[in-house]
Amino acid sequence: MTPKQVVSNLRGVIPPLVTPFDRRGGIDLGLFRENLSRYRGIGFSGFLVAGTTGEAPLLSERERLRLVEAARGLIRPPQILLAGTGLESTSQTIALSQEAVARGADAVLLVTPSYYKARMDSTALSRHYRAVADAVRAPVIMYSIPQFTGIRLSLDTIGKLSRHPNIIALKESSGDLAYVRAILKRVRSGFRVVVGAPAILLAALRAGVAGAVLGLSGFVPEICLGIYDAFQQGRMRAAQELQQRLTLLAQRISIPYGVAGVKAALDLCGYAGGPPRPPLLPLDAAARRAVAAALQEARSGLEL
Repeated sequence: MTPKQVVSNLRGVIPPLVTPFDRRGGIDLGLFRENLSRYRGIGFSGFLVAGTTGEAPLLSERERLRLVEAARGLIRPPQILLAGTGLESTSQTIALSQEAVARGADAVLLVTPSYYKARMDSTALSRHYRAVADAVRAPVIMYSIPQFTGIRLSLDTIGKLSRHPNIIALKESSGDLAYVRAILKRVRSGFRVVVGAPAILLAALRAGVAGAVLGLSGFVPEICLGIYDAFQQGRMRAAQELQQRLTLLAQRISIPYGVAGVKAALDLCGYAGGPPRPPLLPLDAAARRAVAAALQEARSGLEL
């Protein structure tokens, strides 16, 4: 897929795939493929492997590449395959990104390096992203998730990096709608901004984002896709009603329980979730009941 085609298809709803594990703690590629097979044909614009919801920080580089290969075997254009390849060092990020592209990734998603966060100023981050974008023969997507990294990209940095010919997009997951609106005013024409916070999906679409990469879309695709489709068709009342359901799920599943909550919800909805990788802990019985209750309330009355 050409960079122009990747940009064109980077819109709508893209699920960040979870990484199922087997009883020994290794990746269960069979279950991974089963989930992905069930998602095909329902309207997703693409898929992300080795993102936050996929527990990327807990995966080895080899495991990330195995996921890319497994996904590539099932994903066909115009759906796009994104791979999380951001690491702490620029050289390692370049090497992993190049290998992910060689294995079939259409674009790479790079979280901000954060271990030495006090030194990650605009100059350091700009040099990092430019170096990777110069070295990788596939489009680069910046990834901002300051609630995890402690780093908030400045508007000026985002604006300047958006003008690099191989940096095509930003995934912004802070949930700060005012920040997203300010970003949209700074970036070049044609640069894609997608959000990762479900509670602001509809408002962000109204502001001008291209779409969203949402962990919740893995278990309630009908709600997430329904919001995007209703917005595109101008059915704002329907979009708002679905947004209320999605916000409820965010408040009662993803925000309090994180990846473990998303995986439990997948299990309850008939997908393969399973336990997260240690040191993350699975939900206890009370939390699983809370997730089940939230799902029942959010899906009540929907035509599934």
